[in-house]
Amino acid sequence: MTTQRRAWFLAFVLAFTVVPAIGCQRVAKIIPGNGLTGRPGATPALVAPGSNGTATAIADAQLAQLAQSIVQVQAATPKDGQPQVARSGSGVIIDVDQRLILTSYGVVQPYGADGTPAYSTILISTNRKLGDAPVAEFEADLVAADPANGIAVLRVMRDAGSGSLSSGRFNLPAVTLGDARTAAAGLTLRVFGHPGPDASNRGQVLIVNKASVTGIRGAPGITNRTWLKTDVRLPYGVSGGGAFNQSGALIGILAQDRYLQTAEVGLLRPLELALPVIERAKKETAKYQVAIQMQTNVSGTSKPQPTETMWISAPVFGANAIQSASTRDLFDYGTRFPAGRPALYYEYILEGVPANTMIEEKWFLDDVPQDSLSSSYRWDGRGFAIQGDRITAPGAAGIPRGRWRIEVWAGGALRSQSTALVGTDAREPKATGAGAASSATKDGKPQAGLSAASTQAIVFFDFTGMEGAQTVEWLVFNNNQRIYTSPTLRWDYGESGRAWIGYAPGRALGSGKYEFELHVDGRVLGGIAATIP
Repeated sequence: MTTQRRAWFLAFVLAFTVVPAIGCQRVAKIIPGNGLTGRPGATPALVAPGSNGTATAIADAQLAQLAQSIVQVQAATPKDGQPQVARSGSGVIIDVDQRLILTSYGVVQPYGADGTPAYSTILISTNRKLGDAPVAEFEADLVAADPANGIAVLRVMRDAGSGSLSSGRFNLPAVTLGDARTAAAGLTLRVFGHPGPDASNRGQVLIVNKASVTGIRGAPGITNRTWLKTDVRLPYGVSGGGAFNQSGALIGILAQDRYLQTAEVGLLRPLELALPVIERAKKETAKYQVAIQMQTNVSGTSKPQPTETMWISAPVFGANAIQSASTRDLFDYGTRFPAGRPALYYEYILEGVPANTMIEEKWFLDDVPQDSLSSSYRWDGRGFAIQGDRITAPGAAGIPRGRWRIEVWAGGALRSQSTALVGTDAREPKATGAGAASSATKDGKPQAGLSAASTQAIVFFDFTGMEGAQTVEWLVFNNNQRIYTSPTLRWDYGESGRAWIGYAPGRALGSGKYEFELHVDGRVLGGIAATIP
């Protein structure tokens, strides 16, 4: 069948067998739980001083103690004697004896888009005097992390601006760790965090809000929950802050899917994801060795962009969903589905999308546009939301076989994409080496060459057939000896293109032969070599 006849045939079939659940020019239908209740200033227990110079105090003794367990976490670089803050967030003290603080990995992610260090110091500010702005007291190191799930654990190491830690000074209370495994819609929470520097709270005073769990989210290839949905919308600076049940036990941390100062926070990472990271942190004495990789603002494609003003996550697919009048939760997440399915559900996250931005969902079957399924809507300006819907097939044959791709466009530019394989196999994944450097430009190109004095090496590779890929990891060998194994990270680069991965030991590399062995979804795809004279 010719390409023209094939395109006509598929369009004809879909026009009569697949009924879209969404129409063109629709009003954005947000999964319930994305209301704007709980904004800072609405019902805060701790607020910035008002016009009369006073501040509301926490009357509840339990809340007051929890408040002292929440710290401000700022990734900064000193300049002219003052910290230049690159990222600002919150953290939760989880162990006083070991000086451990749980936070969101996005707040302390050590590298920028070009693969170079984003900051030099992690400042910890405390809330010893409630109602006042936090005071910078300590510096911390990143000692354990799970980048794929956005979890990080810090250890306080020094007084702020000092090379040592004063004995007994880190004496703030630690929280009680709870159990989030049974958390379900309707659970009442209290969430704490620092809003970060903005016009509405110049003192960055700690805020606390009531919240409710509205649902759960998962991810393909992961059996446990990866997110708890809530009905609060808080400023970016609360990312890493704590969510507590009515007994005062920590059950999760506030987080963004992608750290953005233009976006709000409305999700929690459940505590069970953090427990393995906390246990590793208790055994660690050295800094966490971070895996560096190319960052892209176009999820599902290998097209990095130099600015980070909005984020639309790669859509994820589910075979089923629990639907009620107030919520929809997908489950049976995946990228491969059997033929004959009556419906295919999907959802994605929007962060920091400007008001009135036109959002377009474009569907393709085996690269042929499906205009009858595609739709558009104008964004209402909310700083965070989860968008989702489904495509259905009322006939017994179900959704046609093939590679179903959805692209999400915002303001006329592609922002994310994903492919679901229905009754068909993925293409053969392949990757080949495409060069090496010591750093990259923000648009993903080699910037500086490698030498023995370089403190990191990054290697570029071209890839195809990755439409079903979920995870990536790599091994690094020096003169045939393995010297590094990366953690398992999320594959964000789509089906084909060019990306890079790296190795940064924290010292000069020295001369020798370096080899990177690339693994995708646990499968070895090949090696990339770089020789340093």
